[in-house]
Amino acid sequence: MAWERRDLAAAGEWYLKSLAVLEKHGVDGGAAMTYHQLGTIALDKQDFPVAREWYLKSLAITEMQGDAHSAGITYHQLGMLAQREQKFAAAREWYLKSLAIKEEQGDEYGTANTYHQLGMVAEEERDFAVAREWYLKSLAISEKQRIEGGAALAYHHLGVVAQEQQDFAAARDWYLKSLAIKERQGNLRGAASTYGQLGTMAGIQGSFEQSGRWFARSIVAFAETHDQLGAKQGVENFLLLHRLAPPADKQKLEAIWREAKLGPFPTEPNQ
Repeated sequence: MAWERRDLAAAGEWYLKSLAVLEKHGVDGGAAMTYHQLGTIALDKQDFPVAREWYLKSLAITEMQGDAHSAGITYHQLGMLAQREQKFAAAREWYLKSLAIKEEQGDEYGTANTYHQLGMVAEEERDFAVAREWYLKSLAISEKQRIEGGAALAYHHLGVVAQEQQDFAAARDWYLKSLAIKERQGNLRGAASTYGQLGTMAGIQGSFEQSGRWFARSIVAFAETHDQLGAKQGVENFLLLHRLAPPADKQKLEAIWREAKLGPFPTEPNQ
């Protein structure tokens, strides 16, 4: 419960209290689960060396006990860790180990999740053709199982891939499909990310006013979800767009800023 509230300090304390009892009584399976959770907390804190230690302690037990399902979950998390560290080859290896177990066990939800992460690795490596293949495999399961959140995520990243490949019409279609789900589900933070991508794409195409409207929506949504980093990036994107815009569009952008009630319009990025 503390972890779901994003109170990572409290979550860590509870897990450690649990772990002390589990280790004392030799409950290895419970200890392995708790090591895994402590690894996830460390990963959320960006403490990668500590996360790795916890995950490997968990893995040592689950592999020894032949608990393939739990091992597969930890392989996936070790892939996430390697991906955060920009170690893409290692991330791919961990994900593929996880995937082999999930596919063998018929775990479609877990399989879709790992397909998606493999797509993200390929996207970060700018291998967009491979990324698209993984995303489509993930999407096929999400649509079949009616996992709308997973489908929305796949639609968004398929939009990113299409945008990188300069297929703006396809990218827009994917983004709008993602947005329809996110808005219906009240996923404002997810919607904020897609608003931002639509703003970026409109700016690339020279549609300054449309781009500004998307960026403004993104800034407002990030602010409402208390994502300061996302809101800051949105402001930087808006100001860059303003600097590049012709005089007539500058005035329109300033009007959009005021309509969104974002405060006085800053004239320089460092303001």
